[in-house]
Order: sequence, then structure tokens, then C-alpha cells
Amino acid sequence: MNVFRLVLVLAASAAAVAQWLQERRRLDVIKGMSGRQGRDYYEATRERGERFMLVVTVVFALGAVTALALTYGRGT
Repeated sequence: MNVFRLVLVLAASAAAVAQWLQERRRLDVIKGMSGRQGRDYYEATRERGERFMLVVTVVFALGAVTALALTYGRGT
């Protein structure tokens, strides 16, 4: 069970780092655009990012529920 928890922590850490890197790249791209064009690009990519993070959150929540069920669902 400790391995499963470690995998969850590592996956969450990787997702956080990936999100940070993606945001950094997005802001670098925006710096080269005009004001309106940059804002439109930022809003479009931000919306996609929020949808992706919602999916990641649901997956982690299901993993947490599964971990709880495996830990406390044995009846011991």
C-alpha cells in the first residue's frame, strides 16, 4: 500500500511541475504578441488548462477513494 501512496504523490508532483512549466511557456509566448492578441491567446489556453486540471483532479479523487476502500474495506 505504501507504493500506491508513493505513486499518487509522485503523480501529483509531476502534474504540478508540468502545469508550472506550461504556464511559464504560455507567458513567454504572450510576451511576443500584441495586447489584445495576447489576452485572447491567454484566455483560450487557460480554459484548456482548467479543463485538463479538472480531469486530473477527478482521477486523483478516484485514486484516493480507491485507496480508502482498499485500506478500510477489508473488514479487519
